[in-house]
Formats: sequence, C-alpha cells, structure tokens
Amino acid sequence: MNEIIKIKSDYFYKTQANQFSFIRIPKELVTGEMFSSLSIPTKILYGMMLDRMSMAGRNQWLDCNNRAYIIYPVADIQADMNISKRKASDYLNELEGIGLIKRKQQGKGLPNHIYVMNFAETN
Repeated sequence: MNEIIKIKSDYFYKTQANQFSFIRIPKELVTGEMFSSLSIPTKILYGMMLDRMSMAGRNQWLDCNNRAYIIYPVADIQADMNISKRKASDYLNELEGIGLIKRKQQGKGLPNHIYVMNFAETN
C-alpha cells in the first residue's frame, strides 16, 4: 500500500516566488471540448513540448520549409515525467492522433523530429 509522505515545506519570501520555471498549458487544451478526450498527462506533455519550442530557435531546428520542430527523445520524456516508456509512447500517440504533433522519423537510431502543431491557427 502506498504511504503518503508529507514533505517539509516553508513559506515563500520576497523574490523566492519567482524561483521556479513553469510549463504553460493553453487554457483551451484544458477547457475545450475538442480536447476533452486527452488525458491530463498528455496535456502536460504538450505544454512541455511548447516549452521546448524555445530550443528550436536557439538550435536552428528548422526544416527546408522553415517549419520549427523539436527533438524530444522518448527517454527524455520518460525522465522528465517519471513515467515508463509505454506511457510516454501512449501520450505521444494521443497527441499525434488528435493532430497536436506530427513526428518525422530520422532513422539510424536518431530521435524523431517532432512538429508541435499550432492548433490556435486552425480554429
């Protein structure tokens, strides 16, 4: 049986409130009926992918059509979300199934290029 372990915590003081980085998840993804079939972890993963889009610009992750993509290996998703490979694959499949990402295989053991789709531009 899982025990609940209470963590030791303290109040925030002055500028400490700004010490964390955050993952932004579009409100429409949480409240929109179109996305109601997505699991909460899948929505969190999409937010994490949006956050990674900032790396696309810095690393020049652009295809020949100037479309930005990210590189986010399944092993990194597993580590970041503390989940199994199976769960990571399931969440990626959910995102791809609804059209929020497109994956392009690179082959030869290279990680996929993941295009994070801008659903706000199509609605």
